Amino acid sequence: MSGRCFFGVNGLDQIIPEGMEYGTQILVSGDTGIGKTVLAGQFLLEGLLCGDTCIYVACDESPSVMRRHLRDYKVGVQAYENAGRLILVDAYEEGESKEKYFIANQYSLEKYAVMERLLLQRFPGRRLRLVVDSLSTLLIPFTQEEILEFHRNRLKYLRKNGVLTMDIMVDGVLDQRLMTIAGHLYNVTVRMKFGGSEGRPDRMIQVGKVKSGKFDAVPRRFGISPVFGIIIYAADMEV
Repeated sequence: MSGRCFFGVNGLDQIIPEGMEYGTQILVSGDTGIGKTVLAGQFLLEGLLCGDTCIYVACDESPSVMRRHLRDYKVGVQAYENAGRLILVDAYEEGESKEKYFIANQYSLEKYAVMERLLLQRFPGRRLRLVVDSLSTLLIPFTQEEILEFHRNRLKYLRKNGVLTMDIMVDGVLDQRLMTIAGHLYNVTVRMKFGGSEGRPDRMIQVGKVKSGKFDAVPRRFGISPVFGIIIYAADMEV
C-alpha cells in the first residue's frame, strides 16, 4: 500500500515525523490502566479519518467499550460500521457474543490466525488497520515455542499484505524474556508505564524502536482527556 500513516497522537507523531509505511507492525506494551486502549482508539480514529478500514479485536472487554471511546471522540460509529469501514470483533464473550464478528474459541492460535486472515481477505484493495487488544490474553495458554512460531508466521503475512498492525500487550502477563524476543519481530515498539513517585505517579510513553533508526527514544509524560484522548505534555514534546 502506498502512503504514510500515523498514530493520530500529537507529540507521538512528532517522534516519527516521516510517518510509517502500511505493513508496519507496532507493539504497544504497558502497565494495566496506563491508557493502551485509549491509544488504540486514537489510532483507529486516525485511520477512519484518512480513509482506512479499521479492524479492532477486543480480547479483554466487550467491543462496546471501544464504541464508547470512539463516540467520545465524536465519531459516527454506527455509520462507519454500516459502511464496513469499522469492524469490531468480539474475542471476549466468545460463544455468547451478540456481535456480527466474534471468535467462538480463542484458545487455538491456528483458528485465530485463520479467522484473522479470512477477515482481512474480505477487504481486497483497501488500506487496513488492525488492532488486537490485548494479544497477550490470547497467548496465555501457549508455550514460548508456539507463541514465537505464531508471531513469525502472522507478522510475515501481515507485512506482506500491507496491513498496518497494532498489537497490545499487558505487562506481567507473559514471561519478560518472551516479550523481549517477540519485540524484535516488530517494526515499532511503544512502551507505556507509570513513573514518578508512588503517591503521585506520572504516565510515561516512549517509542523504543523504529527499524529506520530515525526516532527519538526520550520518555514523555502524558495525560488522558475524555474528549481528546492521550495528550503529551508540551514541555516533553520538544525534540
